[in-house]
Amino acid sequence: MEKKNTNAIVIAVSVLAVCVVAVVCALVLKANSSSGLIKENEPGKENNEKSTTQKTEEETTYSFIDEPAGVVVPSEEATQTEPTAGNPAITTPPATEKPTQAVVVDKEENVTIPQMDPDSMSSGQAVKPPSSSSGNLPKDMSFAGLYGMGYDVYGGKQYIYNDDTDPNCVQANFGYNRLYDWGAQLIDFSIDTARMPFEYGGKEYMIQIWKGQYISGDLGTVGGEVGLYTRPKGSVSAIGHYSCAPYEEWLNMEMTILWDEQGNGNYLPQLTRVYELHWWPTGFVFGNLANKRDSDPLRVLCRITFKDDEMAQAFAQSLSNEGFSSVSNFDPTVKDTYKIHGKDVIFIWQDVR
Repeated sequence: MEKKNTNAIVIAVSVLAVCVVAVVCALVLKANSSSGLIKENEPGKENNEKSTTQKTEEETTYSFIDEPAGVVVPSEEATQTEPTAGNPAITTPPATEKPTQAVVVDKEENVTIPQMDPDSMSSGQAVKPPSSSSGNLPKDMSFAGLYGMGYDVYGGKQYIYNDDTDPNCVQANFGYNRLYDWGAQLIDFSIDTARMPFEYGGKEYMIQIWKGQYISGDLGTVGGEVGLYTRPKGSVSAIGHYSCAPYEEWLNMEMTILWDEQGNGNYLPQLTRVYELHWWPTGFVFGNLANKRDSDPLRVLCRITFKDDEMAQAFAQSLSNEGFSSVSNFDPTVKDTYKIHGKDVIFIWQDVR
C-alpha cells in the first residue's frame, strides 16, 4: 500500500510539472505575440451604449489572439439546444474562420462581454444562456437580472481561459487532489481554494473553487476557477483524489470574477464565463494583486444548475458546512453567501477557506 501511494504521488507531481510547463509556455507565447493588443474597456461605457449594427448570425465565435471580438449574452428568455451525449455544444472553428460581429444593445436586454482566446487555448462558438431548466429564476439569482437591478456583474476586460468544453482538453485526464494545490506553492501560483464535498445518487462529488495570482510580474494573471469532480462512493485516497466529471455529469454554470484592484472596497467585474455546460469554467485577466499572497481583493460569483432539487440541496448543505451563509435575498456585494432556488444555487465567495 505504501508503494502504491508513493507511485501515485510521483505520477501526480509529474502531471503537475507538465501542466506548469504548459501554462508558463502559453503565457510566454501570449506575452510575445500580443503586446499592446489588450485594451481595457472603460467601466460601464460599453453596456450603456446602443449600437445600430445588427447580428447576422445567432452565434458569435470567440476570436483568436490577433482578432479580439465580443461574446453576446442574450436575454433571459433565450433558449439553448441541449447537446447530445458525447457531442458537446462547443465546437472548434477552423483557424481561418473570422468571428461574426458582436452587437452592443440596451443593458436590460443584452450584454456584450469582450473575450480573447490566445493561441495556447481552444477557440469555440458562444453558446446562448437559456433560462433556468428549473423555471424562471428570481431576478436576484439571474446574472442578467442582477445586471438589470444595477449590479455590474459582467466583466469589461478581455481575458484568457482554458476551454473545458473541448473534447481534447488535456486537464480532463488527470482529475484533481490536494497534491496539486500543494505543488502550486512550488511555482509562482499564489491561489486560495475552498472545497465543497457532497454525496448524490450513490456517488461522491466535489466542487472546488480557486482564486488568486496565477504567475506574477510581467506575465501576471489574476483570476479564478470552479471545478466539478466525482468518484465512486466510499473511495479511499490519502491525497483526496477525484476524477474530472465526465460529459454526462457536466452542469450548467456561470461565473464572474470581481476584483477590488484599487483597494477601495469597490469590487469591479473583470470577466464573465457565460451560462453553459461546464466541468471547469476558468478565467484570468492580466495584472497583479497588491499582495500576491492575499486573494481577499478577489470575489467569485457563480451560478450552478444541478440535476435536481436533491442534488442542489446537497451542495447547499456543503456550502453551509464550509462557512457560507444562506440568504433569502441574494446580494453579490455580501461575501460568502448563497441562495438556493429549486435546482439552482448561486453563491459569492471571498473569505471561506
